[in-house]
Amino acid sequence: MDFCTMLAYDSMLKEVKNPKQNNVIVSPLSITVVLNMVAAGLKGSTQEYVLDLLGSKNVNQIYSKSSEMMAVAADVGSTNNGDEDRPVLAMVNGAWSDQFFPLKVFYEERILKGIFDCEAKTVDFATQAEKVRVEVNAWAEAVSRGLIKDFFPPDSLSPDTALLLANGLYFKGIWDPNYRFMVERTERRDFYLLNGRRISVPFMTSSNTYLGGSFDGFKVLNIPYENGKCGRYFSMYFFLPDERDGLQNLLEKKLFISNPKKYYFNLSEVKLDKFWIPKFKFSYAFEVSEAMEDMGTPLSILKNQADFSEMIHIPVGARLRGVEILQKAYIEVDEKGTEAAAITIFAGFGSSGHKPKTLSFVADHPFVFMLREARSGLVLFTGIVLDPSQSN
Repeated sequence: MDFCTMLAYDSMLKEVKNPKQNNVIVSPLSITVVLNMVAAGLKGSTQEYVLDLLGSKNVNQIYSKSSEMMAVAADVGSTNNGDEDRPVLAMVNGAWSDQFFPLKVFYEERILKGIFDCEAKTVDFATQAEKVRVEVNAWAEAVSRGLIKDFFPPDSLSPDTALLLANGLYFKGIWDPNYRFMVERTERRDFYLLNGRRISVPFMTSSNTYLGGSFDGFKVLNIPYENGKCGRYFSMYFFLPDERDGLQNLLEKKLFISNPKKYYFNLSEVKLDKFWIPKFKFSYAFEVSEAMEDMGTPLSILKNQADFSEMIHIPVGARLRGVEILQKAYIEVDEKGTEAAAITIFAGFGSSGHKPKTLSFVADHPFVFMLREARSGLVLFTGIVLDPSQSN
C-alpha cells in the first residue's frame, strides 16, 4: 500500500481509539497529487526525502505517475455529457504564489501547467491575505461542486503565506444497473456502535449476486459503478469485521498494506442470503501534516530553503519558515450511487458460469469502505463508518 493510503489508515485507527469516534473520509489520491506537485519542484535532500515517502526513485517517476493520474480523470471526464449513467471524475489543480516569492518559470510552465494542467496566480498575501482566502475558498467550493465550503476559516491565511498548491477531486457515479438499490426496499434497522449503543438508521438492500469473500476475521464486498464506456472501472469495496467491535483489530493488522491485491482480486461470485448496508453522508477534515508527524515522517523537515529554489524565487534576506498540508473531504452513499469530493492544499509559509457461493453481508456495525479504480489501482477515497447517523 502506498504512503498516502497508509496515512489514511493511520487516521482511521486514531479515530477508532478516539472517544468521540467520528466517521472518516480521506482521499489518498488527492494527497498524492499535492505531494507530487511539491516533490517535482524540490531539489537536494528535501526532494530525496519526499521521493522516498512517495516510493519514487527520481523526479522522472513523479512526472510519469502524475501524468497517469491526470489521464485517469481525463479518460472519465468532468461532465457526463447528458448521459446520467456515466461516471464523473474531475481533478483540478491550482497554485497561488505571493508576489514576493514568485514561481520559477520552468516550474510554472513545464511542471504545473505541463504535467498537472494547473493554473497559477500571483497574489499579495502580505496586504490581501483575506481576499486571497475568499478566492481560494470559492475555488474549492466550485471544484467540489458545492460539497466543500469554507475550506480556510477567517484569518487562517496570514501575510506570511508564500505559496499554496491545491488539488480538488470530485467523483459522482451511479451503481451498475445490475446492482442498484430500490428505494422502496430501504428500511430502518439497528446499527451497533463501538461504545455498545444501538441506533436506528436507513439500510439499503438488494438480492443480486456480488463479488465477495470471507477472510480471517472479516468479509469483503465489491459493488461496481456504471462505467459508461469510459474505459475505467470504479467500485466501492466494503471491509466488514466479523465482530461488532472488530474494526480496531482489522485496522491494526494492516492486512490491506501487506497484501492488498488479495482482497481486490481474490473475490468470487457470492449470493447474498442476507444483505444490508447503511446509507451514509458526512464530511471530514484531515490534518495531513499532523498525521505525517504521528507516523514519524514529518513535513517540518522541509526547511532547507535552498531546496525550494527550483520552485520559487526566494529574495535575499527572506526565508521559509514552515509548511503544512490540509484536506477536507465529503461523501454520500445512497440507493442511486455515490458522490464524493476532496480538497487538499499544501501551504508554505515564508517569512461467472458457476453456482455462486452464499454469504451474508449485514453491515450493522463499524466498517471500512474504499472507492477504487481497477485499471490504475488508484484509491480515490477511503474511510470508516462508525456512526451512519452522523452528517457533520
